[in-house]
Amino acid sequence: MLPAERRARLLRELRVHGTVRTEEFAANIGASGMTIRRDLADLEAAGLLHRVHGGAVAPSEHGLAPRVSAPVATIGMVVPSATYYFPEVIRGTRAALGDAGARLILAVSDYSAAREREQIGRLLARGVDGLLVTPASHAADDPMTYELLAQAPAAVVVMERSLDGSPWHGALEVVRCDHEVGGVLAAEHLLATGCTRIVVATRTGPTAPLVRRGVARAAAAAGLETVALTLPSADAPPAALQETLRDLVARCTSAEVDGVVVVPDEVAIGLVDAAEDAGIAVPDDLAVVAYDDEVAALCATPLTAVAPPRREVGETGAQLCLRRVMSRLRASAPHAWARMELTPELRIRSTTRG
Repeated sequence: MLPAERRARLLRELRVHGTVRTEEFAANIGASGMTIRRDLADLEAAGLLHRVHGGAVAPSEHGLAPRVSAPVATIGMVVPSATYYFPEVIRGTRAALGDAGARLILAVSDYSAAREREQIGRLLARGVDGLLVTPASHAADDPMTYELLAQAPAAVVVMERSLDGSPWHGALEVVRCDHEVGGVLAAEHLLATGCTRIVVATRTGPTAPLVRRGVARAAAAAGLETVALTLPSADAPPAALQETLRDLVARCTSAEVDGVVVVPDEVAIGLVDAAEDAGIAVPDDLAVVAYDDEVAALCATPLTAVAPPRREVGETGAQLCLRRVMSRLRASAPHAWARMELTPELRIRSTTRG
């Protein structure tokens, strides 16, 4: 172990326990007591600790303010994207880890299962204490990634994905937005404002089936059925999306549709524009609820939207991961495995009545 690595381990030991015992620490890392005593002397000279008989204590216990500080833990984070939806998740994670004195290392998989497994392996090789991972798919659809996570030596929290239909309950922690409830909120609002012919229009992705299920559930409770429409992918030619939106507006003209739930926001903005071009009044003739609330409020007619608590997902995931990391570092009894679902918020604006 290099001197810098030894000293970083010493400082982290102090952050976790408040004290370090020279001989015990030396034995744990396979170094001599003399080597560790020299490290302690150098760190004390730098104002980072205070030596006592048999070891050292954190400087705060002697009224000293450390000039620099080693992170209490290093957490790796793998997300599918850093440009849509996930920036707020990342900000929440970064804030929670920063408050705890932990370091964050970020990796982006671009929705590639192979790449996310490479990133996970790379982070584990760096010796991270914990992992926060949003795989490209739910557990039932991608067993290879989840098997890798379940066997990882680091503490692992899966974010924004479900373990349903998999064997990894009790092996991985999960925190995610409850997008099915988000679909329920959107549909119940449309029903309450008089809509009876509801379409849920989504791009293909992990969130889409959950939102669709929620919309269908709320409609069924009211004795109604919904229609699910799959939108062109984000990398499809713009003309393909415009044609789909015009067809949807035409169905409104023929009274087949009076309410739409759209995932994501940017497509909902395009739908409002297409409706206005066709002389369809929003919300009187067509009510629109966007999903994600990334840019919904910026539409010329501000969009009613369901807002998943993205920042809170990041904060909660970081806290769960740190709790398990610190439990391991302190060799204390492990916590119960957590499976947390956070409820989205409906934000009513101008594209729905009421």
